[in-house]
Amino acid sequence: MADIFISYANEDRESAAQLAQMLEAVGWRIWWDRRIPAGRTWRSVLEDALREMRCMVVLWSHSSVDSPWVTEEAEEARRRGKTIVPVLIQAVEPPIGFRAIQAADLAHWDGTAGDPAAQMFIADLKTVLGTPLAKFDQRSSDLETQKIAEGFSLARMLSGDWRKLALAAAVAAALFAGWQFWLDPRQKIQTPPPSLMGLAITGERQELKPSDTVKLRLTANYSDGQQRNINDGIEWSSSAPGVATITKAGEVTARTAGTADITAKIGNVSSSGWQLSVTTVGPRSPSFEPVKLVDLDISSANKELFTSERAPIRVRGRYSDNTEKPISDGLQWHLSDPALASVNANGELMALRPGKVEVSARFGDRQSSPLTFLIKESPKAMPPQVKPDKPYEPRPVKAPAATEQTRARIAAAISRAGSFRGQGNYAAALVELEKAKAIDNSNEEIRKEIEQTRRACKAEVVLGNKINC
Repeated sequence: MADIFISYANEDRESAAQLAQMLEAVGWRIWWDRRIPAGRTWRSVLEDALREMRCMVVLWSHSSVDSPWVTEEAEEARRRGKTIVPVLIQAVEPPIGFRAIQAADLAHWDGTAGDPAAQMFIADLKTVLGTPLAKFDQRSSDLETQKIAEGFSLARMLSGDWRKLALAAAVAAALFAGWQFWLDPRQKIQTPPPSLMGLAITGERQELKPSDTVKLRLTANYSDGQQRNINDGIEWSSSAPGVATITKAGEVTARTAGTADITAKIGNVSSSGWQLSVTTVGPRSPSFEPVKLVDLDISSANKELFTSERAPIRVRGRYSDNTEKPISDGLQWHLSDPALASVNANGELMALRPGKVEVSARFGDRQSSPLTFLIKESPKAMPPQVKPDKPYEPRPVKAPAATEQTRARIAAAISRAGSFRGQGNYAAALVELEKAKAIDNSNEEIRKEIEQTRRACKAEVVLGNKINC
């Protein structure tokens, strides 16, 4: 079981690694590496880590604020009642819903445990988790007590005669000398110096223009948990010297547009690549100001519905030029409880189970305020009323049409598919949709649901998850 779960965006992996090394040196167990063990799925590994952690440390940056995965992990931790400790590694504002929690400021952290900001952060964690326990070996002190006790016991046995007292003193001196002889060689064994475990590169900027320079710093992590800044004996290298070069002193100079990975090596220990981007920016008109999205609003005409019913959600964006436009594509939906409802590609909320659910939409870097829906249990069908018999009257034969029972079966299959898709079980969702398609092959809604499910499954495959689509 991990003490701390570190949630971060992939772009901030280096910062997460530095923080994990520092916290592990303090004595806490950290879960941060998202590598999936053989035979496990990404979703199962993540759920186990979220369930077993004691608290979550969320690294907020420009990348993580825009990451739906980091927001979803933080929301899941809050839903499970776990303690959330936010950390600002860049000067950003956390997403709506997490701004009221006081955040630790490590935006200017130098990467060492001795940094005042890091010390304050560790102290805050100790108030949440307590100080990690350390074992104390008392073997030497117990041995010393035993030898001294044996000397005093022998002295008491021989007391009453000066000869016996002299003999007792000699024996005690011999025991003490023997004990010193046994103990001294052990005391002379020198503790081996701490070994170098890893290297981390930091720099003020990772985006330069041609001819710009930046000085890099190298931090070494040792087996005793200490971190030190290294200035000498470093082998610097650039993966693309045509893009950027680096001197022996660790000074990078940008050459031409492109990307380059800077690495450092001491002995047989190498650092991870520090990626540098060199860009060229053309002249820009000072009077030009692009129109930006400043606010997002969602609404629905129906906020109370029964299970299996749908409610269209309208999204409108307000822009910096005081215009408003409807938005339908590129939206990301967030639900407080995906087991109660889901939102399809057409922006329709599909009620799955009774309860109260909050829905919000995100477009770019803007997120709407939540909209609350109340879902009620569908009323039970009333038994058909018995009518008195009437004389037989022949009626004209009509072409067969879709019955209420057929439509109910299709709606139930689509509802179950949406629930499976929300759980990440895309194979089961597609099975339900194929059942609905077998009932009505020409149903346009079923076709759209199948396409949406397959797109979501392929997106998980692109992320590296082994899922059968």
